[in-house]
Amino acid sequence: MTTMSGATQDVARRFGRELSRLRENADITQAKLAKELEISSSHLSNIERGERTPKGSLIAQVDKALSADGHLVRLWEELTGSGRSVWLDELADLERDATAIMESQTMMFPALLQIEAYAKAAVCTLSPWMTQHEIAVSVRNRMERAERFVASESPIHWAVIDHSVITRKMGSDDLHREQLSHIADLISDERVSLQVVCGRHPGMAGPFKIISPPGASDVVYAESAHSGQIIDTPEDVRRFRLVYGAIQAAALSPDESARLILKTLEGLEHG
Repeated sequence: MTTMSGATQDVARRFGRELSRLRENADITQAKLAKELEISSSHLSNIERGERTPKGSLIAQVDKALSADGHLVRLWEELTGSGRSVWLDELADLERDATAIMESQTMMFPALLQIEAYAKAAVCTLSPWMTQHEIAVSVRNRMERAERFVASESPIHWAVIDHSVITRKMGSDDLHREQLSHIADLISDERVSLQVVCGRHPGMAGPFKIISPPGASDVVYAESAHSGQIIDTPEDVRRFRLVYGAIQAAALSPDESARLILKTLEGLEHG
């Protein structure tokens, strides 16, 4: 077992709470379960308190011992990055408390800057397997984060987006126009600083955001269409910072980017 720190410690706490709940529901003492797993009671106690993280083999053993039918295995997979929903809970907490967010997006406008119709189109496009209920829940969660962001004065938000983002339609012309107008308003209100990058750039590797929590080290949230991962290893975070700096250096200035967005919006209004 290894000790966890930083943002990843929350993963251990969440897993530990669920393990403790299942154990108590099964009316099994820590001592009895620890004996069956052939570990010390103190180690099991540390896992339940989120002070230690279990190895994969132990997770499977615990799941079997508690007749959890794979629940603990799936939970751990979600918490460690292969499941989107759990990481979105973690992401929402990080965004809410952050002092600053630096984000790179290549395919669509950042989630915090989306209007509801655009968010729904994005969810439906990227997750065609979702049911209508799942889509509604995902959109509602996304809009709660976005509305909270717009209504507050923090965190500071810098975004660099690929030029294709402002030309790609996620639905009708009216939807495209409404989303661009929303972005233009956020820029005008100085709620966000946005830059557009054209051509080849390091951000093409995939979207990510660098989040600065108050009084703590930066973490990175990197995502794909089916998963998300919180990264807090200092060396990896530094690499993402270097990538972000390289993308910014290749991008248009905030003023030039704002003019480009307004020009695109005007073209839609007169087209």
